[in-house]
Formats: sequence, C-alpha cells, structure tokens
Amino acid sequence: MKNPEVALRHGSTPLRPRARLIQAIGEDLISNPTIALIELIKNSYDADASLVEIEFEPPLQQGKGAIVVKDDGQGMSLAILQSSWMQPATAGKKLKRHSAKGRRVTGEKGLGRFAAARLASRLHVESVARQPHNKIVADFDWDSFHDEESFLDQISCDWQELRVGPRTKTGTILRLEDLRDTWDKESFRHLRAELSRLIVQHGSSDQFSITLNLPPAYEEMTGTVTLPAVLGYPHYQMSGSIDNLGILRGEITVNKDTHKLTIPIKLKGGRKPQCGAFSFDFKVWERDDLSKLADTLESTVRDLKRDLDEAAGISIYRDSFRVLPYGGLRNDWLRLDLRRIQSPTMRLSNNQIVGAIYITADENPLLRDQTNREGLVETRALNDLRESIVFTLAQLEKFRYVKKRSKRSLPTKGSLFSELDLETIKSAILERYPGDTVLIRLLQDREKKIKSSVKNIKEVIVRYRRLATLGQLIDVILHDGRTPVAAISNESELGLRDIERERDADTLRIKVRKHFQNILRHTEILAGLFRRISPFGGRKRGKPTITTIEEIIAESFAIFNGRMTQLGIKTELPRTKTELTVDAAEMQQVLVNLIDNSLHWLETMPQGKREIEVLVARINGSLEILFSDSGPGVPDDVRDFIFDPYFTTKPDGVGLGLTIAGEIVEEYDGSLELVSPGTLNGATFRIVLKRRINAGADAE
Repeated sequence: MKNPEVALRHGSTPLRPRARLIQAIGEDLISNPTIALIELIKNSYDADASLVEIEFEPPLQQGKGAIVVKDDGQGMSLAILQSSWMQPATAGKKLKRHSAKGRRVTGEKGLGRFAAARLASRLHVESVARQPHNKIVADFDWDSFHDEESFLDQISCDWQELRVGPRTKTGTILRLEDLRDTWDKESFRHLRAELSRLIVQHGSSDQFSITLNLPPAYEEMTGTVTLPAVLGYPHYQMSGSIDNLGILRGEITVNKDTHKLTIPIKLKGGRKPQCGAFSFDFKVWERDDLSKLADTLESTVRDLKRDLDEAAGISIYRDSFRVLPYGGLRNDWLRLDLRRIQSPTMRLSNNQIVGAIYITADENPLLRDQTNREGLVETRALNDLRESIVFTLAQLEKFRYVKKRSKRSLPTKGSLFSELDLETIKSAILERYPGDTVLIRLLQDREKKIKSSVKNIKEVIVRYRRLATLGQLIDVILHDGRTPVAAISNESELGLRDIERERDADTLRIKVRKHFQNILRHTEILAGLFRRISPFGGRKRGKPTITTIEEIIAESFAIFNGRMTQLGIKTELPRTKTELTVDAAEMQQVLVNLIDNSLHWLETMPQGKREIEVLVARINGSLEILFSDSGPGVPDDVRDFIFDPYFTTKPDGVGLGLTIAGEIVEEYDGSLELVSPGTLNGATFRIVLKRRINAGADAE
C-alpha cells in the first residue's frame, strides 16, 4: 500500500518579474526606432496635443546624442505619472476611451512607455498639467533594468514635483539620451515619409501637426511634416464607403468626369463582410505619364516618382491614426503587384496607388491590434476587409481600363498571325517580276520558313493555353483531391492498427478487405479526377477525332462536380448526341473557361438561384452551343471589352479565360460571342463552330 500524501507546508507567492522584463518587452514589441517614435507621438495625440516637435541632437550615433519630443498637450500630473508611467499595462485607456477633446485614444494596452526604452538608455521627463498646475520631473535609467539579479519592484525611478507660474503652458517634454540606434539620411527620409501620413483628419476639424528639427546636414528634411505636392494631382481618384450590409457606395473621378456607383460587395461564398463599415480614398497615377505634371509642379519626373515611391501603398487609419505597417514602404499587404503580374494591362501596381482605409475602434471591433502594435490580428474580419478593398479596387481598375481603351483604336479582328501572310506581296512580285526566278525562289523559301515558324509557334501557344487552363483548375484539384487522399490515409492507418491489434485471423481478413475496398474506391475517384484534367497538361496538340459535343460538355462539367455540389448549382445539360470532329481537349478548354467564370459569379448569388443551362443545335450547317447562367450578368459598360486579353471584372481574375476560349473557337472557323440574356437572365454566350462539323443526324 502506497503512503498517503501529507501536506508539509502551504501558502501563496506573488509573481515577481525580473527588472530586465522592461528591456525584453521593449525589444520584442517594438522592432525599430521609427515605430518607437510613433508610439510616443500617439501618447501626445491622446493627451490632446495639437503640435509635436521632435528634435535630434548630434552626434546621432549609437550610445551618443539625444532625441527631444515636445508636445502642447494636457500634460501629466504626479498621480498620472505614478499610475500610468510607473504601472505598465495599466487599463486607464481601456476605461477612458476618449480624451477631453473627444479624440478616440489610440492605445489601449498601456505599453507606450516601452518605446522610450527602445529609443535610448535614459529618459528625462518634464510635464505640466492643468490641474494641479505643477511641473513633474522624472528620470528613468533604462540600463538599470538590465541587472540579471534585480527584480522589477527593486528598481526605483526618481521624480519631483515643482511649483510653476500661472502662465506656464501645459505639455510634456521627453528627453531621450544615449541613443540605441545610429540615425542617418536614409533613416530620416524613412521617418519623414512615415510621419507624413501618420495622421489624417478624415472628416474632422481637429488639427494635429508634427515638426522635425534636424541637424544642419539634413536641413532639407527639417520643418513641419507635410505630404508631397504630387499627391494633390492624381490621374484617377475614388472615394466612398462600404456599410455593414456590404453595400459599396463610391465615386470615381478623372479630370472633371465623375462616375457614381452603388453595388453590393461580392465576397466568396456570398457572405456579408464581418469587418464592419469603413470608408476609403484611393488616388492613382499613370507613372509613364508624369511629364506634364512635373512641369506643373516645377519638378522632375524622377522626383515625382521618388515621392510616389515613398507615399505609395494603401494605409489603414483607425480614428485618424495610422495602423502600422499597412501601406508602408514595400508593404504590399494586398498583393497588388502579384495581381499586376498576372494581368498587366488591367491591374494597378502598389506603386501607382496612394490609398487610405478609414476604420474606427467602435465601428470595427473585430479588427484588433496585434500585441506588438505592428498589424491587425489575422481573423476572418481582416480577410473580409482585404477582399472588400480588392473588390473596390477592381471597380476602379475596370473604369480606368474602359477610359484608356476608348482612346485607342479597336484591334483588327482576325488571326494573330494574319499580318505574317505573304500572299499579297507574293502576287505583286509575280505580276511585276514574272521572269525573276531568283527573287521568286527567295520569296518562296522565306514563305516556307515563315509557315514553319508559325506552325511551331502555334504549337507552343497551344501548350501554354492548356497550362493556363490547368492553372485555373488548381482549386478544383485541391478541393476534389483532398478528400480521397485523406480517406486513403485514414484507411491505411486503420488497417495498420487492425493488423497490430487483431488476433483472430478471420476477423482480421474481413477488416483488412474492407479497408482495401475503401482505398480502391477513393483511388478510383482520384484516377477519374486525373483523367479529366490530363488533357490540360503541356502536351502537343491532339489529333482531331470523331466525338459528340454532349460528351465533351459532360466531361467538362464533371471536372467541377465537387464545387458545383458544394455551391448547390442546378445544371441542365443537352441529352442529344451531336457528332463533330475536333480535338476534344480544345473544346474542353472553351467550356472549362465558361464554367469557371459562371461558378465565380454564381457564388455571389443567393442559394437556390444558382443555375447553368447548355443548349446544342445545328443551324445552317453550323453547330451552335448556348451557355447560360443565372448570375449577375455582364454590365453594359464592359460588354465590348470582355474578350480583350487581361480584361476581367473578377477582383482577382487574370483576364485570359475568354480570350483563350475565343482564339480556340476561331481556329474552327467559328466564333464566341456574348448575346442577350437567355432564359436564366444572367450571362449567355454563344459558340458557333463551322469547320469539321459532321452532317449526320442527331440521335436521341
């Protein structure tokens, strides 16, 4: 029998953090000195300051120099100094969320004072409050907190309270000595760029300004921090708001032309955004068209591009104060440059946009700060904010594309290689120089080489078209392939467990057989998926074969079966058997692109109103396919552009699907066109095939 447990002693002990916790938190939470200074400016803003002056005293080298931060705010009383600065992580700002002026306080975690420890080794504080109207002086030696042995409550900071004259202005001065970083021209340029858009008085008369006083070597960056002049002259501007129901109301302006829009935000799954209501302002420049603006501003294109580089990006402002690091230098948090690479004609790059997203702590409670104050916590609300912003930008991109396209002549309809046809030149030479056998032979040789090259290029294009279509199917492959792979893995683990545990041979045989049957069934599912997508690999063009268009349609829809089931889409496919001689994979590419487009837009429709209908008919020796869906349809203002390479109304679309489909159909002497809405009232496309269409009767 075991001895019973007997309590020898009992009690309780408080947690006593070591003194070095101050330095550890400062270094971990605040990654660089610019962010540290911004935290101190936030404190001034919360204290209702209208002006913050930041002075740098040389030598600005590590272990030397000083930074002085001075504001004209309400100042600190001795009680506030002892309760706020002396008590890290105080809940004061959580309990009192607005300042005396009515400003929404920018910090709630009470960690701002760690910024001072991040910037310098020593801090001298002087502050005058209104009530009581005395001066508080305090000194903090942050290096004393490095002691490995000392506890936090063993380190004392000296303070004193002084009487001042009745006319002494309120405010706070922070003198930070023995800097932890070296400051140079690049540091100041980055600091000024960050401070220039730190605070935006969006819809408010409340004024707040920041002044930099720098050594003579950096005189050009001394003075009140302002935005560069180029930001007042965008080529395009869009402003507006998105409400809690996901309704976008905006206004796009170019020159004096204004376009208003009111449309619902279409998020994946058709859900409403969880991020809460917000407003926005986007300014866009064509960076290859800055010469006139440079003359207007008496500047140079190079300087304008530099100013745009420093200001570019889409920033987030909460209660007028910027949320870092969004919109910072090289912070492409919306992946705009990737969208630009995928669709260069249509999309805007990050360095073309200076944007602002305005949120509030009260209206957007699900958009919460990370502990280190560098970004928002990754949640569904933040993802919805991203998706809503990209959707909004897509409306601006569509407007910009239409404006630019209307200034250019429409492209000549015809084959991509029609300009390489030498038939006209050949006829002219034969007529003018009928006896010049050398010239004629040279022309014939050149014609053969061009035709051979065109054939090779077409083969390469075919491969790339198929690979592009395969890329569109990645989500389908991942979605439909994940379940059988997981099932196979699960059945294998269960089989191994049964082999280890089961002692009866007959029972084991029955269990293992069942596991293998399930594995075989899921393997067949995977094999079917791979068979359906294999035509879109980078193989050579297939030889045309006799098949039926209905079989091709059925195979194309089968690829998306899992996704269509998940979305609850009702389909009506033709049941006839219409023969034709084609490369089946090419026809599948056409249909896959149409289906993929429909699924995207049908996802934005309510459940129960998601339908696709396909009709097939022979008309005057041609084969016609009508493809209709019940989606939102194609807006009238973009109907003329949907077949342009890289044009798309999808927020994250590439804009090649319809272009690829149209080129394939043209190779069969056919056409792909958008027609008036069919019975489903969404988008309706008509495919007409004229070549290799068998004339045999349709069979039921």
